[in-house]
Amino acid sequence: MRGEYERAGKHLAEIVHDNLDTPLRLNAIRIFGAKSTRPSFLSRIFAPYLSPLPPPSFLAATFAPDAPAPPSQHTLRSLLQATRDLSSTLDKFDLYRGVEATIERSDSVLSEREDVDIVLRVQEAPKYFLRTATDVGDGEGNATGTAKIRNAFGGAETVEGNVSFGTRTKSAFQLRLDTPVNSSSTTHADLSIFSAQRDLGFYASCHEATKGTMARLRTLTPFGTHELAYEAVLRQIGDVAPSASMSIRDAAGPSVKSAISHVFMRDTRDDPFVSTRGAFVKLKQEYAGLGGDANFFKLEQEGSVARSLGGGYSVSLSGRSGFLFPLSAVRPPSSSSSSSTPRTSLFPDRYHLGGPTSVRNFRLNALGPKDLGDYVGGDAFYALGASVLTPCHIPTPWRKGAANKWWSSENLHGHAWVNAGKLVGSGALSPRLLAGQPVSAIVATPPSLTAGFGLMYRHSLVRIEANVGVPVVQTRGEGGVKGFQFGLGLSFL
Repeated sequence: MRGEYERAGKHLAEIVHDNLDTPLRLNAIRIFGAKSTRPSFLSRIFAPYLSPLPPPSFLAATFAPDAPAPPSQHTLRSLLQATRDLSSTLDKFDLYRGVEATIERSDSVLSEREDVDIVLRVQEAPKYFLRTATDVGDGEGNATGTAKIRNAFGGAETVEGNVSFGTRTKSAFQLRLDTPVNSSSTTHADLSIFSAQRDLGFYASCHEATKGTMARLRTLTPFGTHELAYEAVLRQIGDVAPSASMSIRDAAGPSVKSAISHVFMRDTRDDPFVSTRGAFVKLKQEYAGLGGDANFFKLEQEGSVARSLGGGYSVSLSGRSGFLFPLSAVRPPSSSSSSSTPRTSLFPDRYHLGGPTSVRNFRLNALGPKDLGDYVGGDAFYALGASVLTPCHIPTPWRKGAANKWWSSENLHGHAWVNAGKLVGSGALSPRLLAGQPVSAIVATPPSLTAGFGLMYRHSLVRIEANVGVPVVQTRGEGGVKGFQFGLGLSFL
């Protein structure tokens, strides 16, 4: 029986191979099982494969670059490729669990001998999703809840709501609507509203409340991902501690940021958490000044490269930098006078550096300008990292057999690292700040430096580190930590 099946399969493959260049005409694309999907959404996906086509539009050329050009004449070969392309495109929208595509003789009464249909049979993915979780990392514990509606309006839209409560982020809420643009799997738009209450007492003697909205347009190109965004947010610095520095007291009060930003990202790494080869680059530009109190221009850069050394060993180099350029004089929110400090940034807009996911063996946000016990952030920073990743073998003497004396896991690795970083503040702030330096000092003075080793575990959602290290160089007043440090996050230096 098995031999008969093999012969039949071989015979069928020969028939298909001999007829790959047979002229055919695609009469229709039919889909079964897509009960919750709008016909208009599917029609825009199917249209490039059918002829005659309407004249190309500006939107189609701009937002659907992934749409294939229709062939002048179909053959069995081109139709087989079309079925694969259609299945792949539908999978990208995450609407269905399994797409079965076949080529069948057209069922139209007006069809001719060479007319065929592409028939898609799908099973819709669950429409509703609900998850709760608890997270512990970077000295903070959170309880989160996520609710999501897939294919909310029949056009691959996603409505997602998140709420969380924690020790530092006292409460946070976000509601987001994401939708494809022009039925494109590579271009999406989303609109979100958010609110958060954060306790900044671990590095600054105050709390911060934010409420705002953001609109984004994201598109994938052959060179990388582009993202254009607009954000309007109200920031409130309050609950200032009695022991707060004058810098934090000056920053207290509301401020409004209205900003546009652009992000370009290209990622060729084999693994975003534990890369052994490939490179990553991210470039961000942000302009704030479309109304509100904030008026600045920001440039941020991030990159990494990894190379395999063989035998499970690899080396990686990474770097981050950012520059904030105040564009006008600002008045501290708590000040009632009309006087202003020329070209000084606002506290919520500044950079902060240090912690398990950036410059290790420093407390979170404990680098850079400091006023009494408060780290007030800076206008320019850079951070560099080098690490060697090693396989991790744990002895198991209780196991029998030479092959079982060591236990290892592809998700558990050892690593040794060196980190360096520098954060400097505005020259206008430096006279009264401990460790405050003008921006020019970012290249004129040496960075803070740490080194250490530890274990790293690659979870499916995050990267987890347990390290032992020591600050080798640090500026007076910065919060270096000797010994053990635990880190959990998505991106590490």
